[in-house]
Amino acid sequence: MSKARIAHNPDLSFLMVHPEHPYDHPYLLDSEGRFDWDANTYLVEYSGGRLCYGAKPQPSEVVKEARSLAIFLAFIKEVLKIYKLNLCDDHLFTYVKHIKKRNVDNGTIKTHCRTAIDYIFYLQAKNKHINLITDKPNEQENYQIHVTKKFYNGGGKITPYFDHKSFENLVKVKEDIDYIRDDEFIDWLDAINHTTVHPSPNKLLKLRWQAISYLLDATGSRISELAKITRSSIKDIYNPFADGNDTSELKCIPINKGKNKGKFRKIHMSNGTIQLLMEYIKTIERVWPNMEHDSLFVNVDDGQPLKPSYIKNYTLSVIKNSIYGNSLKNINNHSFRHRFITLNVAQKIKELSPSSPFPNLYSLAMHAVRKLTLHASASSMETYVHLAQEYNNKYRLKNEHAQVNSIVKTELKKLKRLQKQLESGQINESFALKGLIEVIKQL
Repeated sequence: MSKARIAHNPDLSFLMVHPEHPYDHPYLLDSEGRFDWDANTYLVEYSGGRLCYGAKPQPSEVVKEARSLAIFLAFIKEVLKIYKLNLCDDHLFTYVKHIKKRNVDNGTIKTHCRTAIDYIFYLQAKNKHINLITDKPNEQENYQIHVTKKFYNGGGKITPYFDHKSFENLVKVKEDIDYIRDDEFIDWLDAINHTTVHPSPNKLLKLRWQAISYLLDATGSRISELAKITRSSIKDIYNPFADGNDTSELKCIPINKGKNKGKFRKIHMSNGTIQLLMEYIKTIERVWPNMEHDSLFVNVDDGQPLKPSYIKNYTLSVIKNSIYGNSLKNINNHSFRHRFITLNVAQKIKELSPSSPFPNLYSLAMHAVRKLTLHASASSMETYVHLAQEYNNKYRLKNEHAQVNSIVKTELKKLKRLQKQLESGQINESFALKGLIEVIKQL
């Protein structure tokens, strides 16, 4: 049986460029336990070649490719029981059925099959005397395997890929987006109080955590974009006398990905959230009055700007090492972007429903939110409609869309949760009273 083995911290000095830090290097053995030269040479080429092995794609992707290829090689040897250069179209149909038995989704099946096709093209390049595989329409009769070359345009980059007739019934059903629900957001906020990353968090740590969380919630920004929002941009729209439930326009939110990369967008953010951000800003400026930068998120030890990668890893570490690590294991920073889009689509549907004919309602709501988020793809926005419907249906008889800022709304939801926990016997009156006092303080 073909296997993908892992060499831990191998000596790769024969490669001119490789990662500075140790990593797992995959290699493949054939069914007899011998080094599979074809498969391993293919892996080196897939990984960028001898001159830049492990630079792009990342070593983790190389490991995935090796494991996928091992599945295909085992299939050839143990299921088909043929020589690899005798593969034909029918065998790919059989391989699709074989992969389905692993209980994976259709997208994963295609990924495994495309690894197989890429490897077959590699074998074709090495064995030019055999007409093994082609993507040229005029060569169909002379080759054993026939594929179609297509192109994916995403993030300003055009990437080629191959399709095969065996994929025709593999419709990829997109899973529910992992947007953060209201109860999960409450747990996320509370994680800073119950994480081994900060056994005894001080006021500044708590304020920074709230600032990151509520700004993710309010803007739907990626972490790389969030890190570029400045203190000045918050100060410019701060009004200490403004009603917390009214909104102010935050401009110049950077866009770091997609068709609109390099541009800026603007959103209306509740004054309550702005006031919380200003409390955090005033705190760090009291501690470090001579900061020579305008960054919003800073290191609590020296006041220096935090890098986007640090913020990303920090938030995930806080959650993973908290009492909510298991319940929030499928939630990450990007879940807030999904939440932002979902709730804005829900709000637009609710606003437009009295005046818009039903067939146009969803397209109008999506168009409005696309203008807000500068989301490049209209088709990808459709994924959020059913989530927005679900949200509106859940709260259709309640006043959940009342014009209160997100902080007040979240604290009110905490009160509802405390009430349910007390009534069900999950907590006692003393714990409920303590939670009530904390909510009042936050309000």
